[in-house]
Amino acid sequence: MSASELSGVFSQPAPDRYTFFLTEATLQDKVWTLKGAGGFVTFSDEEGRDCFPFWPAPEFADALANDDWSDCEAEPLALAVFMERWLTGMTRDGRLVAVFPAPDGSCIVMDPLTLLQDLEEERNQTD
Repeated sequence: MSASELSGVFSQPAPDRYTFFLTEATLQDKVWTLKGAGGFVTFSDEEGRDCFPFWPAPEFADALANDDWSDCEAEPLALAVFMERWLTGMTRDGRLVAVFPAPDGSCIVMDPLTLLQDLEEERNQTD
């Protein structure tokens, strides 16, 4: 994906990127996050809750591997593992999902079970 294509997708409003995320994650059967020497990246929202960021392709994750995350690389997660283990585990641990963060900091922060439901609905539509 070219830099202008990346920029074009990142410039879309967060709700549009969320829809793109659902479609691409389902088509590719995986999601991407960032992982460094200290493990998977997280950040805190305004209320101090842990958020784990996820993207629909490695290019998007790599675009945010800078500043505090400069030692990180894009890490794939099989969609089934993400849905069955990660999202349920994050709910149990009281963590949130940050869907498709952009370089400007915009993203959709949500409850993992809501994302799980949306991914299941997307999968059912493509079957």
